[in-house]
Amino acid sequence: MEINVSIVVPEKDFPIRGASYIGAPRSNTAMFITKKVAHLLTSLESVAECLVFAEEGIDVPECLRKQHAFSFSRKPQLAYARFANQFAEARFSEEKKLKYRLMPEGYYLCEDSSVGEGAYIEPGCVIGPDVQIGKNARIYAGSVIRRSTIGNDFVANEHAVVGANGFTMAEDEDGNKMRIPTLGRVVIGDNVEVGVHDNVSCGSGCDTIIDDYVKLDALVHVAHDDHLHKNVEITAGGIIGGFDELGEHAYVGINAVLRNRIQVGDNALIGMGSTVTKSVEANTTVAGNPARPFVKA
Repeated sequence: MEINVSIVVPEKDFPIRGASYIGAPRSNTAMFITKKVAHLLTSLESVAECLVFAEEGIDVPECLRKQHAFSFSRKPQLAYARFANQFAEARFSEEKKLKYRLMPEGYYLCEDSSVGEGAYIEPGCVIGPDVQIGKNARIYAGSVIRRSTIGNDFVANEHAVVGANGFTMAEDEDGNKMRIPTLGRVVIGDNVEVGVHDNVSCGSGCDTIIDDYVKLDALVHVAHDDHLHKNVEITAGGIIGGFDELGEHAYVGINAVLRNRIQVGDNALIGMGSTVTKSVEANTTVAGNPARPFVKA
């Protein structure tokens, strides 16, 4: 899926194929930048042909103006949101043309998706669009998977959703809420298990990443653009906010909540029912509301 940049910046002519962030840009993607993070403009030097919605007053070097397309406004996030909605609508129009096959096992498979050898998929599941699943998957009744690349030996328990829309908002000139469409994907490694009624959201601009051997219990929410490193364990009811990163062997206790943009170090432990508002260092146990380092009496 792509849109030509000329619909926003008429003097430019190149394709936009998705979204990314000014701190980690990718070529041929759209993003926005405010004065607060104007120093991140230098990250655009290593990529090409991006559409950048920039806040008025940002000084953009001439070399970057030639390399990319800039659209200036007082509210760059809103301008980006409107473009992202155009992109999402065009993608939706293409997806509506795709056909689903009712497989002999009783699940639906989108024509642009694939499932590896040895898969066991129960009736009532929906696979697609834009899904690639490795070998020996077990996907139980009622699960839905969209816009995801998944490794081998994957398990999705009953009614799990992988590839849901993320939840990010902008406001228009009248203060009304506008959803910013999710243009990223989900990337899952090998030997990952997703629990009953879990939700794993696509990345808003980049991808939501779940590395090998991650295990999610029932009723877990993994928000957009999270990165769960190898062997992370999240128990029942855990809520992981957007842009969070959990290091290897991090453990999240029952009904714990992590706000957005939290970093959790390797081997950290989040206690049951905790509300985590600040990043957690490696090899640390935190508990409480707000969560604090746990000290034995």
